[in-house]
Amino acid sequence: MTYRRKETIGDAVLYLGECMDILPALGKVDAVITDPPYGINTKSDGAGKLSPWADLCNSAFWYAAWQQQCRSLIEGPLRDGKGCMWSFLNWRSMVTFQKASADIRWPIESLLVWDKQWIGPGGTSGLRPSYELCALYVTGGFSIANRGLPDVQRWKWSSIKPNGHPAEKPIEGMEWLVTHSTQPGQLVLDCFMGSGTTGVAAVSLGRQFIGIEIDEAFFDIACERIAAAYAQGRLFA
Repeated sequence: MTYRRKETIGDAVLYLGECMDILPALGKVDAVITDPPYGINTKSDGAGKLSPWADLCNSAFWYAAWQQQCRSLIEGPLRDGKGCMWSFLNWRSMVTFQKASADIRWPIESLLVWDKQWIGPGGTSGLRPSYELCALYVTGGFSIANRGLPDVQRWKWSSIKPNGHPAEKPIEGMEWLVTHSTQPGQLVLDCFMGSGTTGVAAVSLGRQFIGIEIDEAFFDIACERIAAAYAQGRLFA
């Protein structure tokens, strides 16, 4: 395993490094809850965007690689482990996720629509965005206990990101995902940890946590936030 730093805070283990250098060396996890780079930028010829199709397909190789590693960790050595992965995306990256899913034969089980209850900035020719998506993948007979949960969830958010990460997600949303994916004491992995929101949600709800982040500035923020979450005490024993 290759990484630049490793920090252990309570039941949380945080790695500073590239996730593909770290994932193969980890043990079994119960759930992956993560927010990978969306990869939405495409090359411009000066008059507009060139066809993004090749970039979208090429990106799928990388998505497929880390998703397959996560699947292996959930299934465990015997490849029969029960668990799930939630991964955020948006409409631009949807085709990349679908191709990666088909390539590794791990279908998207459900697609959650996150209603931000806030309208983001946009150009004059299109609609202003007010939602993102989160794909659910499952293994080993995983099931959501509450069969009444709808696929649209409302977690209010705005352009102000409390911890400075441009793609930061609300703690309310991450707690929802942790709650409906795992039981207390189980292990949650976020391989694109960012500023640590998944980790804060996990440890506050009594789960173990592994986080991986490549950017040192955000890694430091995540360490501070998760340490503070432990200092404040867990919501559940």
